[in-house]
Amino acid sequence: MLTPRFTAPRSRRPEAAEYGLALGFAAFALLFRAVLEMFAPGLGYFVVLLPAVVLAGVFCGTLPAVLAGAAGYAAISLLFLRPWLTAWPLNAVQIDVLMFPPACATVLWATHGLRQAAHAALQAEARLAEVFRQVPGAAAILEAPGGRLLIRSVNSAQVLGHDQHSVRASADMAAYGALHPDGRTFAGDDYPIVRALKTGEVVRGERIRYRRPDGSLADLEVHAGPVRAPDGQILASVGMAFDVTERVRAERRLQESEAQFRAVAERLRAAIDAGALGLWELDIEAGLYRLDATFAAILGRPPAPIELTRAELRALIDPADRERAQAKMVATLAERGIYADEMRMRTAQGSVRWLVSRGAVLPDMSKVIGVVGDVTERREREEALEEALRARDVLMHEADHRIKNSLQLVASLLQLQVSRADTVEIRQALADAVARVDAVANAHLALQRSPDLRSMDIDRMLADLCERMGALNPSIAMQCRAETGVCLDAEQAIPLGLIASELLTNALRHAYPAGTEGEVALSIRQDGGRLLMIVADGGAGLSGPARKPGLGTSVVATLARQIGATVTTHSHPGEGTVVTVAMAVCDQIIAPVGESVTAP
Repeated sequence: MLTPRFTAPRSRRPEAAEYGLALGFAAFALLFRAVLEMFAPGLGYFVVLLPAVVLAGVFCGTLPAVLAGAAGYAAISLLFLRPWLTAWPLNAVQIDVLMFPPACATVLWATHGLRQAAHAALQAEARLAEVFRQVPGAAAILEAPGGRLLIRSVNSAQVLGHDQHSVRASADMAAYGALHPDGRTFAGDDYPIVRALKTGEVVRGERIRYRRPDGSLADLEVHAGPVRAPDGQILASVGMAFDVTERVRAERRLQESEAQFRAVAERLRAAIDAGALGLWELDIEAGLYRLDATFAAILGRPPAPIELTRAELRALIDPADRERAQAKMVATLAERGIYADEMRMRTAQGSVRWLVSRGAVLPDMSKVIGVVGDVTERREREEALEEALRARDVLMHEADHRIKNSLQLVASLLQLQVSRADTVEIRQALADAVARVDAVANAHLALQRSPDLRSMDIDRMLADLCERMGALNPSIAMQCRAETGVCLDAEQAIPLGLIASELLTNALRHAYPAGTEGEVALSIRQDGGRLLMIVADGGAGLSGPARKPGLGTSVVATLARQIGATVTTHSHPGEGTVVTVAMAVCDQIIAPVGESVTAP
């Protein structure tokens, strides 16, 4: 089948076959003219040659057509029309010969223009068709009035899940899988592209639920509109559908996230309102503090959001807290950490309020946001409580001081009674009583020196005890070694001090003969979970059968049971005596590491 070559003349050179075809058109025209001469003599020779030139121009191009026309013109003029060409005056044949070249030129010029216009139209149509086919979605054009499918995009199969079948009428659209909100499938006229064809409706962004042949559901966004002639008649309709399933899912997730965020924000707002907390925000670049209505009300201002510069907010902070608050904010910005502080701020009425503030730097370092609460009443209660505790401590110190003085008075009275005793046994008993009263007074003195009136520095208490005991018998050296920093609860420390007093008194009295020199050592140390107190002397030691326990031994045993301690005695004649008191006090020891202390 012959096809016109609507190509631009400059796009390529004619091929030899095209020249041959053009000459064939001319030869066929001459032959046909010869046949016609039998049936229509006198017919013009150029009548059939001119259509041959036109056909050569259409199917072979301008240059082959010119060649064919020139060859036919020469053949007719030289072979058939020579007698008429030499005749004179001018005749009809001569006129035909003269008019044929301009006629051919006119026809070829018109043919060339038509070919160029047809070529441009075909190029534009091809470009439009290619652009339409590459639309990133399902796109189609339906022809009016029946709705026959003219063209579709190559992405239609991907979006719709199958190739679009041949649509000969709009009713065929019912075979597709669009769904109404109630689950009904679309009829042919329900589709936007058909509505645009039938009624001229313009559809923009209509959402359609679509079931693909494999059963999967997709969300489509559809656009459609009519194509009209200049007189307004609908020639066709164009429709495009885009798969927005992922976008719809993202929108749903975003809506769910927004709903959750809104719920969290509402709960947070309720919690903030219930806690009477104010919100603040520092715009780092602008250097502005933005305070909400609650914070403004705390500062004694009208309950409405306000903005303050850094200098204005700094001026509201009490001078005693100003530098600390600024240093903490600078550190927070440098470390991108958490801001936390309590400060005093002056209200618009001039009163001072205690505020607790906490904030955090946003990840983009653009702002610091936080909350603030009024803790003035709490601080006032704490200050009142601290004042009451100070008053209690003063009273307890005073009570201990009075008890100590009373015990010292009792010890003085007993000492006076010792000087008036008639027998050695009475003087000895009174002296023991004086030592025990003095030990209790020494324990109260240590308790009075403690910071909390509950725990006692045991090494200092024993050092004082050794110093007092050493003063009673200067001929015997008293050594005290204790771990500095070991503190005990008073309920354990006081009985332990009394035990030490009894053991030291017994060593001073019985270890060495009267008037001789010697040494008595007291040491206390921590051994794992136990506290060991050892009283040792280098005296005569125990000899002979065990004597009946005296009052001192009974006191030691009673006090040891009271604090859960065990007392072990090792003594040999001429090798001295070592008494070890072991007590489990791991929970009560506060600072078990220290230096040894030696009492003179």
